[in-house]
Formats: sequence, C-alpha cells, structure tokens
Amino acid sequence: MARTPPPDREPATISEHEGVRYLHLGTPWVQGAMRIARPQAVELEYVQRMLAWMLWRPAADLARGHAVQLGLGAATLTRFCHQRLRMERTTAVEINLSVIAACRQWFRLPADNARLTVIAADAAQWIADPQ
Repeated sequence: MARTPPPDREPATISEHEGVRYLHLGTPWVQGAMRIARPQAVELEYVQRMLAWMLWRPAADLARGHAVQLGLGAATLTRFCHQRLRMERTTAVEINLSVIAACRQWFRLPADNARLTVIAADAAQWIADPQ
C-alpha cells in the first residue's frame, strides 16, 4: 500500500540562544535542541535519558539492530543513532513535513541513505503497518 505524506501541521520555527539552536512548533515550548558547536552531542537532559537503554546493552552490540524514532523532534536521537552509534539501520517517522525540512536545513540531519530513512507519515498508522 503506497503511503501519501500527510498534510503539514504547525510550521517548525527556529530560535537560537547562547550557541544552542531550538526547534519550536507554533509555541515557545522547545521540541528539540542542538548545540551548534557540538552537533553530535545530546543537548537536552530528557533526550539523554532516552538513551539509557545503552547502559544495559553490551558495548559490542550498540551498533547492531534497527533504531526507530516516532516523531523527529530536532533529530537528536536520529543523528546520534545513525552517526555516533553507526547503527545498522535508523528510521524516523514524522508527520510534520516542515519538521523534516527544518531538521535537514538547521539540525544537520543527513539525507536518507542505506542506513538512514526518514518517513513522512503518521507514526500511529506506520506502526500499524511498518512495511
């Protein structure tokens, strides 16, 4: 079944303060962040906590497997799994086309390749039929 990208939602907006770039979606609330001088670092504490699973996985196995992120945010987890951990596969599913564009332009999200795929879709529908 072919998927049609969903319509765009709140447009992504960008702000910067003291060397950190932030992603917003129609409000001042931060959806994600990247320290401009250290784009591979995980800037926000709650995102660092999302990586706690690495503590229980053998170091030799960190790059093995398929990381899936539902919602792209500022692409921090996606970049980390793809570039830092060099995971075999990394997939991000994001419904908002402007978030994908902002991550490519402002948050150093690389283009799709053999190990990285960004899918424009509703995550709930994608989970029901990930193909």
